[in-house]
Formats: sequence, structure tokens, C-alpha cells
Amino acid sequence: MSHPVLDIEAAYLRGDLDALRAALGHPADFPNTRDDCGGSCLVNALYRAPISLVAQLLDLGADANEVVEDGFPPLFAALGTTHADAAERVALLLSHGANPQQRGVNDYTALHQAACLDNAEAVRLLLAAGADPQARTRIDHYATALEEAEHFGHHAGAAALRQALAS
Repeated sequence: MSHPVLDIEAAYLRGDLDALRAALGHPADFPNTRDDCGGSCLVNALYRAPISLVAQLLDLGADANEVVEDGFPPLFAALGTTHADAAERVALLLSHGANPQQRGVNDYTALHQAACLDNAEAVRLLLAAGADPQARTRIDHYATALEEAEHFGHHAGAAALRQALAS
């Protein structure tokens, strides 16, 4: 006997769009459907699925700028994934209109998050997409991405920002 939650998880892991839609019950708002915990198909796919499924969801109209309550909108999910293609996921979201200034956890912009994850490639992608290196958090240290990366010892992220700002 099949279990709906396991079917959904298996569909994500396989990158199977049709199985995912079926496991979710063919919802009318697909691909912007939310699960019982409030997670969207796109964010769940960014964490769990092959990038091909992420691309399919975006092509079907998944919202690259969706508002989330947990502080991890799509760009943050892409940055936080354990997949080796995290930077490609960021680039894919940006190519589908993701706002590089969208805020998330700790009032970080995606640039803050990338720098503090020491993801130099994502820092470069975000800057090329128009991320503002002078944007400050509106809480805590009221810091720019560079100041925050330096404060917390994220050397690769800080170096990527310094290099980009010197160019």
C-alpha cells in the first residue's frame, strides 16, 4: 500500500513531475501548491530534487519570489541546499526573475546569505544580477554583506565581495 507523504518524497527525489502532481492530488494551483507544513513545491524541490525538476516547476510558473514565513525563500533554499549544483540553482532562479534583494532569515539579502555561507560563486552571480552590496540588515548589526561576512569570519564570502567591489 502506498503512503501519500512517501509518494511525494519519492517523486521529489526522483525528479518526477507527473508523480509529484499525482501524489499531491492534482491540485489546481500546481506548481504553487503548499504541503501540509506550508512548504511549496519549489522550495521542497530546491532542497530535495534534481535541478531538472526545479527547472520544470519554474517553467510551469512556480513563483521564484514566493513569500515564506520561515525566512528561507527560494534563493535562500538554493543557497542552503547540499546539492553540488547550488550555484546553478541560484542562477536558474535568477533567470526566472528571482529578486536578488529579497530578504530572508536575519533580514539578510541573498547576498548576505551567500557571503555568510562562503559561497563565492553565488556572490558573483547575485552581484551580476544586481544585488546591492551596500544593502544593510535592518536588525542586529545593521551590516552590509561584507561587514557581516567579516564579522563572522566567512573569509571566502568576504574575499569574493571585496574582489567584486574593487572591480
